[in-house]
Formats: sequence, structure tokens, C-alpha cells
Amino acid sequence: MTIAFETAGGLAIFLLGINFFSESLKKMSSHSVKRFLEKVTSSPLSGTLVGLAVTALIQSSSATTVLTVGFVNSGLMTFSQAIGIVYGANIGTTVTAQIMAFNLSSIALPVLMVGVVLMMFFNKDLIKNIGTFFVGFGLLFYGMLMMTEAVAPLKNSPKIINIFLQFADKPIRGVLAGMLVTFVIQSSSATVGLVLALMQANLVDINGAIPLILGNNIGTCITALLASLNSNMAAKRVVAAHFGFNIIGTIIVLILLDPFKHFVNFFTKYVTLTSDPVRQAANAHTLFNVLNTMLFLPLTKYYTALIEWLFKGKEDAKPKRAIFLDKNLLKSPFIAIEAIIKEINRGLDLSVESLLTLSEHLLNKPNKQKLEVLLENESIMDTQQYEITNYITLLATYEMGEKVAASIPEVLHATNDLERIGDHQQNLYNIYKRQIGSRVNLPEKNLHKLVDMIDVIIEFTKFIQVNLKEDKLIDLSIAHNFESRINELRDSCQQDYFHILQEYKDVPFLSTIVYDYILNLEKIGDHLTNISEHLSLVSEF
Repeated sequence: MTIAFETAGGLAIFLLGINFFSESLKKMSSHSVKRFLEKVTSSPLSGTLVGLAVTALIQSSSATTVLTVGFVNSGLMTFSQAIGIVYGANIGTTVTAQIMAFNLSSIALPVLMVGVVLMMFFNKDLIKNIGTFFVGFGLLFYGMLMMTEAVAPLKNSPKIINIFLQFADKPIRGVLAGMLVTFVIQSSSATVGLVLALMQANLVDINGAIPLILGNNIGTCITALLASLNSNMAAKRVVAAHFGFNIIGTIIVLILLDPFKHFVNFFTKYVTLTSDPVRQAANAHTLFNVLNTMLFLPLTKYYTALIEWLFKGKEDAKPKRAIFLDKNLLKSPFIAIEAIIKEINRGLDLSVESLLTLSEHLLNKPNKQKLEVLLENESIMDTQQYEITNYITLLATYEMGEKVAASIPEVLHATNDLERIGDHQQNLYNIYKRQIGSRVNLPEKNLHKLVDMIDVIIEFTKFIQVNLKEDKLIDLSIAHNFESRINELRDSCQQDYFHILQEYKDVPFLSTIVYDYILNLEKIGDHLTNISEHLSLVSEF
């Protein structure tokens, strides 16, 4: 029982170390992660390199894969782009194993002490993050030492030795054991750490370690599976591709187990220049994923087609709710903000569609069914505001940097302005229906000025969208110029309005209809200016 408690305690400290280690790297590399993810193209090789780099930076393949599922579910990335990241994440996570293979337990406590000092006595975020990194590093190796010392007495138990020998004699059992352990503790790095601790205690040799590591690679897919349960079909395909990648690779290695062992031994001896069995296990982990990726990369086109064929399904062409707000992105607040901005941009798309529809109807191209788009879009924009607000409320509970935190109220205000634009477009729908119901025709001059006003508003909207899509800060001088143009047209229309009061006083409702059009269009311009001002304050992070 003492052995079990000490092993569990060592594992707990190890997991805490991994968490500190990973979180500190994630915070220090947030700029880099964002930059890497922006470089993803449809090329599987570029995706692989990005997945490798991101996972090496944040030291968690599960986090990378879950983040990728979130990206695909939110539409920030396609399935074909994501599949390369899955390959790379599997390689990137082996960096942790390579670090753990160094026997640094003797310096674990001094490093831990340095980390605690940096965390407690310095206020600067960067220094605190470096301190967190050192604390994680120290806890990781101290946890390894505790696990190794805890399991060491087991080598005197023939029954325990026999169990571990079965992993070598019957590798499928080892694979299943590795899967089970990873599923239970939800950390592939912790499973590898446990295997390395068993090897340091001479309880497991490389023959038993390889099946455990293979099972660990399959077990780590379960985290992404859980993350995808409420996701769209594209995100589920990412998880399926991840499972398939590791299962197929494991089957191939089990078939070619002896040649693989010889290759690992050769690589360890002549490339890493050591015969240390712990390094052998770390190399087996790395080589499995590198060789598996080399196998899959040239076949990605066919593998992607197979996954899409197995997991068929179409997404709603025009979803009635927010589509970019995946909860898996909340753990990376800087990316969650990007998703919110993407959702705001989608709302602006709906606004442009509504304004174009209204313009067509004003120019005597009526289509009753198409006019309902204004109401449909307003409903979607209402839902967007509700869901973005809830998403931001959840996001605010996560730890984040100052710049990201400062962005939250700005995107919230921009969201509220977007919803108000939807309300004014619903008003325009009602005004148009009132105009048609009253059989009122707008004077040609007024009609074209209203259409000109709509055109400038659409141009303004697209200006904002281009800047958001290209991740540029919005030039407020240009935004204010658009506002001035809208106000000039408003003033001109208002002058015509007084003329209408005199010349068309016998036409019921005409003056109020024209005035209401002017008022609501001008308000849309005001809200676009507000959106520009708020999003211009969303710092580059």
C-alpha cells in the first residue's frame, strides 16, 4: 500500500510539474503559437511543421489536438489543414520524453527553489512565467525521482516482474495497458514518465516499454475525442484521423516489432551515442511518430478522402447560431479573442447581405421571400450577441495576459454594436413593409440618395471586414471619413425631407417613411464607427 501511495504521490507531483511547465511555455509563447497557426496552409507538410512547433512550445499534444479540434469546429481551419497539425503534434509531444530521459533529478529541488523565488518576489509577467517554468521543471524531475524510488522495491517481487515481462512477451497486453493508463490519467507525458521511472527502477526493459508507449499514443487521442463530442462533423473527422494515425502506426510496428527494436537500438547507439535504456525508450517514442508521419505524409490526400468518406455529413449552409465560439479555444485566450472577432466579422457579412437586399427592393426589384433575409439575419445577430456575451463570461474566468484582458471589453462593446445594427435593419424591414402597404413611391431624387447612403455603409462595413480578416489595426481616420460621408448624405436627405413636407404633403406617410429610413441608416453608420473604434483598441497580442 505504501508503494501505491508513494507512486501516486510522485505521479501527482509529476502531473503538477507538467501543468506548470506547459502553462508557462504557453503564456511565454502565445505570440509564437498564434504566428505559427496563421502559417498553416493546405500543405500537410506545413501543417506538420506547425503542429510540431506548437506542441514543442506548449509541451502538450493533447492541448494542440484539442485546440485544433476547436479551430476546425469554429471554422478557423479546414479538416485538410488540421490533419498535418495532428501529425506534427504527435512528434512534438516526444520532446517531453527526450527531456525526461536526462537524469536531472539531482538538481530538481534547487531549480524548484529558484522558480518559487521568481514567482513570489517579482511582479513582471515574463519573470513570473520563467519562475513557473522552473517550478514545473523541478516538480517534473522530482516527481520522476519519487516514482522511481517508490516502485524500486517491486523488482524483488516475482509476481510483479512476471506482469511486466508479459508486456514484452505479449505486446498487445502492453499496448492495452498503455492505453488504459493514459485514459485514466489523461496525460500522455505522464504515462511516458511512468514508463521511464519503471525503466530506471529496472522493472521494465525496452521490450516491455515499447508496447506501453505505443498504447500511450492511442490513449492520448481520447482527450481530443471527449473535446469533439459536441463538435461539428469536420472536428469529428480530425479526431478520427488522429485515432487512425496512431492505430495504423501501432499495428505496423507490432507486425515489424523486432526490426523496429533493432532500429531503435541502432539509432540510440550511433546517433545519440549512448546505450542508456531510458534514452532508448524516449527514442522509440520519437521514432515511432517520425516514421509514422513519414508514412502518412505522402498518402494524406487519400487518407483525408477515406476519413471524409467514413464520416459523411454536411454542415448547415447558414447556421442560426454562432459558429466560431468553440469552448476548446478558451484555454488559449488570445485565440478565443480571434474566434470572437471572426464571429463579429460573420455578423458584418449578414449585415451586408441585408443592406444589399434592401437596396434591391428600393430600386423596384421586389422579392418578398428574399426580403425576409433581413428578419432572419437580425435573429442570427441577436443570437450571436447572446452567445458571444456568454463566451466572454467564460473566457474571463481563465488566466490571461494584460493585453488580452484589455481586449475583452472592446470586443464585448463591438458585439453589442453589431446587435444594434441588426435591430436597425429590422426597423428598415418594417419601414419598407409600411411603405409598400401604404402604396408610397419615393421621389427619384430621395430614393437614389438613400441607396447612395446604403452603398457607403456597405463600403464602410467591407473596409472593417478586410482589416479584421488581414489582422490589421483599423485606421480610424478612414473610419471617421466614412462616418463623415454618411453624415453628409444624411444632411442632404434631411434637407430633401423638408422639401417633401411641402411638396408631397398630400401623400400620406411619405415624409415619416423617408425620415425613418434616414434615421436608421445613420444609426447603422454610428454603430460601425463604434465597432471600428473598439476593435482598433484590440491590441496585437
